[in-house]
Amino acid sequence: MLGVAEVAIGLRDHSGWAVAVAVSAEPLVRDRRRLELCDPALPRQAFHAASGLPIEQAREVIIQVERSATATSEKELRHVVHDLAGQGHRVRAVAISVPTSSVPHDLSTILRSHPLLHAAEGELYSEALADAAQAAGLPIVRFTTKNLVGDAASALDCSPATMMEIVVKLGHGLGAPWAKDQKEAAMAALLALHTVG
Repeated sequence: MLGVAEVAIGLRDHSGWAVAVAVSAEPLVRDRRRLELCDPALPRQAFHAASGLPIEQAREVIIQVERSATATSEKELRHVVHDLAGQGHRVRAVAISVPTSSVPHDLSTILRSHPLLHAAEGELYSEALADAAQAAGLPIVRFTTKNLVGDAASALDCSPATMMEIVVKLGHGLGAPWAKDQKEAAMAALLALHTVG
């Protein structure tokens, strides 16, 4: 049986769901799972669903999804932390991606631009997870997927190639899935673990 450890949780979010991987310093994967971040009765892509609606209806759809994402993210993250605590582990930090591009505040502008619709979806779920981590009293480490390998390698004082080898080895013996999302979440967890004192 694996011993008690301090862990960090890395999150790779998508529209309505995320992959969570908890890693300890050895490194070892202590937990991995898919988190559902939105009520299935609501559109996962709120901004896309709102794009053809009158502005007030569009705003209402987005508000409903934002509320659901916040509540569901809090519940899902609480479950992960609870399960880890049940194994004797303490969560030191949560790693959450930073949206790749900035989103304007004007809803009409967002709804008229397909790239902004995607950016707004990403921001919605990333911020819901950040709110959930904050509600749980957990420090947050933000990362960009573009710089994740280099940033994680720097935090662990190794080369990017070695960082990739570490993450591939982490998946050995775990079974599927251990794909891009799980690897990035694990790398983000290692970044957070070695960043937060």
